Amino acid sequence: MTDQDLEELEFLQAQGKFSNRSEVVRHAVQSLMIEHLNVEIAQGEITAVITAVYYKKGQGHNISSVQHKYREFIIATIHAHTTDGHCTEVMILTTGAETVRSFFKELRSQKKVMKVDISLVGGGK
Repeated sequence: MTDQDLEELEFLQAQGKFSNRSEVVRHAVQSLMIEHLNVEIAQGEITAVITAVYYKKGQGHNISSVQHKYREFIIATIHAHTTDGHCTEVMILTTGAETVRSFFKELRSQKKVMKVDISLVGGGK
């Protein structure tokens, strides 16, 4: 864990009134598990909104190639730069749940991707 991550963890502990850092991590893991379970149990045709934040400096990410691979399922995208110089991509997909899972996991595995969030907003389950 970087020094910056540790500082943020301590900030979250203080702001969230957690008794210790382990409680912050436990809460974060539980949130991640809920997200994972929701994605894994989705079935059929679904609509998903996926947001990816990645480092712009130095490039080295493959966001564009992953998007290109799944282009037939992406119905809308928004690209924006954050105030600290990173990039944010918001992508909306409508396709089968298995394809959404594959796309989500492939994005998350890319180098220089800081964060990937998903919301299932239609169909499935």
